[in-house]
Amino acid sequence: MFSRTVEPKVRSVFLLALVVVFFPVGVRAADAVLYRIFLTDGSTVVSYGEFARVAGRVVFSMPVGNVENGTPDLQLVSVSDSTVDWLRTEQYADAVRAKRYAETTGEEDFTRLSAEVARTLSEVALTKDPRQRLEIASQARQLLAGWPARNFGYRARDVAQLSSLLDEVVSELRVAAGESRLDLSLVVSTSPPPPVPLMAPPSFRETIEQAFRVARVTTESTERVSLLGSVVEALEPLTAESWAAALHARASADLGLELRTEGAYAELIAETMVAADQRARMADVKAIEKLVRRVLEADDRLGRRRPQATAALLATLDSRLADARRLRLERDAFAARMRILRAYRSNVKSALENFRESTGGLEEIRALAGPSSKALGRISERASRSMLRLKQMKPPSELHTAHGLLTSAFQLAGQAAATRQKAIQTTSMDLAWQASSAAAGALMMFASANEELERFGAPPQS
Repeated sequence: MFSRTVEPKVRSVFLLALVVVFFPVGVRAADAVLYRIFLTDGSTVVSYGEFARVAGRVVFSMPVGNVENGTPDLQLVSVSDSTVDWLRTEQYADAVRAKRYAETTGEEDFTRLSAEVARTLSEVALTKDPRQRLEIASQARQLLAGWPARNFGYRARDVAQLSSLLDEVVSELRVAAGESRLDLSLVVSTSPPPPVPLMAPPSFRETIEQAFRVARVTTESTERVSLLGSVVEALEPLTAESWAAALHARASADLGLELRTEGAYAELIAETMVAADQRARMADVKAIEKLVRRVLEADDRLGRRRPQATAALLATLDSRLADARRLRLERDAFAARMRILRAYRSNVKSALENFRESTGGLEEIRALAGPSSKALGRISERASRSMLRLKQMKPPSELHTAHGLLTSAFQLAGQAAATRQKAIQTTSMDLAWQASSAAAGALMMFASANEELERFGAPPQS
């Protein structure tokens, strides 16, 4: 059974839990969750719903128009995260989340917490073993201790009151269980951080002024155009009022400037890309370098108002310039190869003609269909004469492979003619088949030599 000091305290905690269960605070749902992003210049802008930090940018939906009595036009915009006062922004966001939680599921969660604490204490009252009672009460106390931090500090004072009473119960139960040492973890903070005051929803005019503010700080031209267009549209029905007419004129002028700038950069990019592609195909390095200078000069004239578009265009020009330089080098190398190839072809011209004249006879040898002994003699003579010519030559290093294939072709051609001649003299089919294989090898080697010469002389691709 409980001691006289423990039992009343358990009952008082139990009654307090029942009070907070059956007398909840009223809940009011908000139509929209409005956050505030505090900028380093001291101003703020409204985020319609949560914002996100992505790759050095803060992305959020910004309302333009009447927030309280209508559906505002939402613009997806972004600003650099370096322009945001993050301490104030996060503190305000926590306050908004706490308010939203209180208006939606906070009371329901607190009711469940209170019911759980009441159930646990009831179990303590019905448990006889002192150590088991202590364990059950400690679990309830741990549940209370961590609840405010997990639930945006909702009803923190009520939780602190429950925790304080439960701490006393746990202390008494520790003594009843024979544990006399002090448990320092029983200390529970009863002072929640001071709440950050929330701002009222922005008025129609404030959303317009904030749109101008974001249009000024965002680096995304498409966002500026969209924001200014939204402002013009929102102010259109109100131009009879002087303040709205002034802001409408300002937004229209800014939008016109943005659209003209957009068009000028689009034209610059289109013209430059057509010229760059042409010059790259021509390997005209100097012309592309001139295009780079022209883009930089045009960007200066336009006030450097599209840094990202200009950077992307210059990066593309760098790529085209690298392509042109590579192609220029390849074409110069091709010109040098063509000089080498023309000189080599001139030196082996007679040998190539000799082989072509022997092609028909070699085809007959391969097919075991001839030719005559007289024709075989001519094939042998041409092969010997060409072999002598090729051995006397010193081919350029780039054409060693082609020269070797050509030499092998004539060797096999001479071997095919000689073997076929022996086959005729001995009427040996074995020798005829050997001659056929040699002839096939000669024709294949000659074709490979020509392919190698064609590959060496192939022009570079643009």
